[in-house]
Amino acid sequence: MVWIDGKCDMVAVQEEAKYDRKSGVDFGPVDVIRYAEAFGAVGIMIHTPEQILPTLEDAFAIAGLVLIGVRVDYRDNHLLFEPTKEHLFMK
Repeated sequence: MVWIDGKCDMVAVQEEAKYDRKSGVDFGPVDVIRYAEAFGAVGIMIHTPEQILPTLEDAFAIAGLVLIGVRVDYRDNHLLFEPTKEHLFMK
């Protein structure tokens, strides 16, 4: 299962907390489903939370490699570090 947001946001949040900037974390629109299929895997995209369980069940029933894509929204990731920001990211 690949969480897709077009960037490496958890790294970006840490870079911004420590260095007040981010670098090298924006990937743009990468189609991981087609990428997986290009290598012979089955690619399945999940569009709603209700699709998670049935998609996982389908994936486990498939012989071979399966990649499941899930779009995620990381806009609030910075809140994860607020309680420990000064301790973890001393400048």
